[in-house]
Amino acid sequence: MRRKLVFIVNNATFFASHRLPIAVQAKKQGYQVDLITGQPGNDTLEKLAIQKIIEQGVNHHKVAFKSNGMNLFIELYGLIQLFLITIKIKPNIVHCASPKGVLYGGIVARLIKVPSLVLAITGMGYGFTSAGIKKYSIKRSIIKKIFTSLLGFVYSHENKKIIVQNLDDKLAAESVKSVESRDICLIRGSGVHLSDYKNISMSDKENIIVLPARMLGDKGVLEFYMAAKQLKHLGCEWRFILAGTAKCKNPSVISEKVIEGWVLEGVVEWLGNVENMLELYSKASIVCLPSYREGMPKALLEAAAAGCAVITTDAIGCRESIKPGISGDLVQVGSFRDLADSIEALINDPLRRKMYGENGQKLAKEFFDINIVINKTIAIYTKLNNSAANV
Repeated sequence: MRRKLVFIVNNATFFASHRLPIAVQAKKQGYQVDLITGQPGNDTLEKLAIQKIIEQGVNHHKVAFKSNGMNLFIELYGLIQLFLITIKIKPNIVHCASPKGVLYGGIVARLIKVPSLVLAITGMGYGFTSAGIKKYSIKRSIIKKIFTSLLGFVYSHENKKIIVQNLDDKLAAESVKSVESRDICLIRGSGVHLSDYKNISMSDKENIIVLPARMLGDKGVLEFYMAAKQLKHLGCEWRFILAGTAKCKNPSVISEKVIEGWVLEGVVEWLGNVENMLELYSKASIVCLPSYREGMPKALLEAAAAGCAVITTDAIGCRESIKPGISGDLVQVGSFRDLADSIEALINDPLRRKMYGENGQKLAKEFFDINIVINKTIAIYTKLNNSAANV
């Protein structure tokens, strides 16, 4: 009988950029692969992603829940749809990623007794991203408590593997009573196709600083703008580029009108969604991601592979994407002044920028190759299947 693998994630755009290579390899291994997603944050990007996914032979199903939705009736309806679709497929393995994918997919997997469950902790979403800073709210606190409580039920699955991308999330998983160390696998990020980056030359780098992310407050976009404004006021002639969409349904999204105002000021350039980030990375000398919290940001792994010096925050997930003082610098979360100082220091030190870029490429080869991620994940499937067969 053919083995069946079901992925459950928030949206197809995330799956196409972060998990599709795993699905393709699983199909080569003989799996029937299905993907179940909630409603998109960006309709245009979602359509393109779904087309790409279907072209790779992955069956796609869409349900009603939303990545950042708070409507109880819609969320419950989406959960019921998810339950019915999954029970119809009868998968051997359910692989959940993204916050609601993990929560809802894990609940369904437990209720219908799916033989094997993979939970990929890739960041914790809106409710977890602002702890410890001024923008933290009661609303986020409530979301966090509910999410954490329900995860206890999900983690109680008897034949599971929890994939974490950083040591902080590993420690958090180990603190759950129903989780043992053998249940946890550390895989640093979703991987990079290193062959795409082999022709990048350090001599092609320009005076460009890029923030590659959706235009969310939680990604540190405001701090990037404020740092750029401060440096421009001091006479800095480098280009500060925002590369990411603002058309996303997220509580912390920064409006297009606001960003366009920044552009009119002459402080930043905004490219919107960029299909070919490789071209931009090949020109950028510095890549900044002043995020409040991540799993392991794919953008910084790609930046390392492209030989960019990296500046990111001393936050969960971000701090492990670089080697501080070797491939990049860490700054304080939420501090545009600290960010500006770090950017200015790198601008004034071309030899250190070059060293960071070269060391980042070495780091990517050692830890971030997409083949490492694929092979480790397929090995997890094999081990879970064998465990299920012995029960």
